[in-house]
Amino acid sequence: MTSIKQFLILVLALFLYEAHAAESRLTFEPLYGVETTLVRYPEPARYVTRATYGARVLYGITAFSGEAEYTQAMSRKDYPADDQKVEDSIQRLSLGFRSTLPMGKFIGVYFRAGGRASQGETKVTTAGVSETHDNPLRVDPYAGAGLQLAFSSLLGLNAGATMIRNAENEYDVQYTLGLSARFGNM
Repeated sequence: MTSIKQFLILVLALFLYEAHAAESRLTFEPLYGVETTLVRYPEPARYVTRATYGARVLYGITAFSGEAEYTQAMSRKDYPADDQKVEDSIQRLSLGFRSTLPMGKFIGVYFRAGGRASQGETKVTTAGVSETHDNPLRVDPYAGAGLQLAFSSLLGLNAGATMIRNAENEYDVQYTLGLSARFGNM
C-alpha cells in the first residue's frame, strides 16, 4: 500500500472518529449568487452571467459534513437585431461533502466537492414564434471553496466560489453568498 493511500485512510479514520466522538449538527443556508454558465440555444453556445438562488443543508461536524443543495437560475437575453428573445431556466441538485477549517473564533475557510445533477429548458422566441428546447439531465462533478464569518454560534455569513464541469469539459463558475443558521450542539 502506498504512503498516499495510507495517509488518506488515516485522515478518513480521524474524521470518522471525530464525527463519532462529537455531536453532529444541522446547518441550513439560504443562498443567493451569480453564476457564469454555458447556454446552448440559440447556437452557437455561449456563456451568460445570471442570478441563482436556492438553499443548502449541511449535516455533520465542522471538519466533515455531508451537504445537499438545491438551486434555480433563470436568464433572459433579447436580440433586437434578429427579433429574438431567449429565456433559459435550470434546476440543480448537488450532493457532496464539505470541510470547514476554523481560522479563528469567528472566521473559517471551507472546501466542498461532490456531484451536481441539472435539468432545464430554453425557450427561443423568434418573430413571435416560440420554440422550447429541453436540456437533458446532466450529472457533473463540482469543487469549491469559501469563507465563513460567524456572528454567533448559531448564525453566520458565507461566501464561496464553485467550479462545475460542463458538457464541453470546460468549467462553469458559481459565486454564492449565504446566511447560515445552525441547529444542534455547537
